[in-house]
Amino acid sequence: MKKHILLISNLIIILSIVAGFIGIVNRDTRTYQDLVEHHLENIVSLADTDISKHIENSMTKPVMVSKTMANDEFLKEWLSQEKENVGDSAYLKQLYEYLKAYQKEYNYTTVFCISAQTDNYYYQNGLNKTVSNSDPHDVWYYNFIKSGREYDLQVDTNESNKNNITVFVNFRVESSDGRLLGVIGVGLQVASIEEAIHAYEDDYDLSVYIINAGGAKNSFTGDTEIFVKKEDLTKRTGIRDKIEMNNSDKPKMQWFTSGDERKCVITKYDDTLGWYLVLEKDTNSISSMFQKGIKGNIVFMLISLVICIMVTTTVFLNYNKRMVAMENIDELTGLPNRKLFFKRYAAFVRKHREQRNTMFMFDIDHFKCINDTYGHMFGNAILAMVGEELRQTVNEYGIGARWGGDEFLGILAVESQEAEQILQQLMDKLKKGSTDNRYHVTISVGMAEINPKLSTEQMVNKVDEALYCSKEGGRNKITVCKY
Repeated sequence: MKKHILLISNLIIILSIVAGFIGIVNRDTRTYQDLVEHHLENIVSLADTDISKHIENSMTKPVMVSKTMANDEFLKEWLSQEKENVGDSAYLKQLYEYLKAYQKEYNYTTVFCISAQTDNYYYQNGLNKTVSNSDPHDVWYYNFIKSGREYDLQVDTNESNKNNITVFVNFRVESSDGRLLGVIGVGLQVASIEEAIHAYEDDYDLSVYIINAGGAKNSFTGDTEIFVKKEDLTKRTGIRDKIEMNNSDKPKMQWFTSGDERKCVITKYDDTLGWYLVLEKDTNSISSMFQKGIKGNIVFMLISLVICIMVTTTVFLNYNKRMVAMENIDELTGLPNRKLFFKRYAAFVRKHREQRNTMFMFDIDHFKCINDTYGHMFGNAILAMVGEELRQTVNEYGIGARWGGDEFLGILAVESQEAEQILQQLMDKLKKGSTDNRYHVTISVGMAEINPKLSTEQMVNKVDEALYCSKEGGRNKITVCKY
């Protein structure tokens, strides 16, 4: 029945492949544009996953590092006493070393701290400035404080680093009673962030834009290659229709027609960063590739179909053989198991019905003690060794099988006297064949000549009783059942 199921399954797979191939070829000739757009959606979705993961990995850590510093009791205590010690160079050095340690550890462009008491702007190399309401560049600080947010991210110029455009993570530092002590954060150069995103743009042949919607208003009003203002998105993408900003972290896909081009746009919002991520890709490159490759794809599909049929047939045949082996062969010893022994027993007796046959059963003496003393790995090695010796000993005479646990069962096409000699040889080989000096293998054996009038189960009971007698009689011996 299982063979039939495997054959039917194979036929179903082959027929499904054939039907799918015919359907794809037919659909490709009639619905070309739909396929192109669907393929493009897959590419953009994959790009969205990769780019979002990269941005998350790149920016979540700076947020967490800033949060860690903002909740550091050392920093809170230092800011609380900063006003009284502002002239103490040793006291200030404590903060500089603290900021420098974080800057070196994470390789940030800037690690800064602003005191709410003195408005002093410190960074890892010392005092940068004193922020002021009258300085346009410092408007970010006062807007952030007024916003009441715990933290935000801003794109701004970095006065402490040659006014390079930088992504800043700003975090409030508050005392235990909620009083503002200052702002601490880190800065990452925009160029390094955009360089990594450009690599994804090249890989996926698309454009990426980030709109910083969560940060407080600052003095920087320009755009970078990646970071843009929302109102500049139409100019950058060339899409005149309104692009709907998606306020969910689940990507939203939109299609637009711009001139002769069809463009796919994905938008999503990262609440942790306060950023909109916008991905834009047109169909031109894919359409060109698809048109050039459609004929080659048909040939490739035909070849693939033939190969697939050959592979599935081979796999199912091998699977069927393996399943048969798993169901009938003991994995540890490689001997037939109880199920296979029962199948072979009747055929063996019929084949040798003109002569006397002998059934035997044995188990390994004190095997439980072996497992308890030396461990199951050692016990398994003993079982494998006994199985191999049994196979070599009875190979010319009959069948050896693993009955279960440390018990083995077999049938020999010889009378009981000769069978006893064969089994005695096995016992001698096991004693001498032990590779570990800690233990020498002995077995207790029960055997009986086969009575054709008795069923298999009855014969097994007979040799089992004889085995019991061997164990009761001191083990390491053979007991022959007398009728």
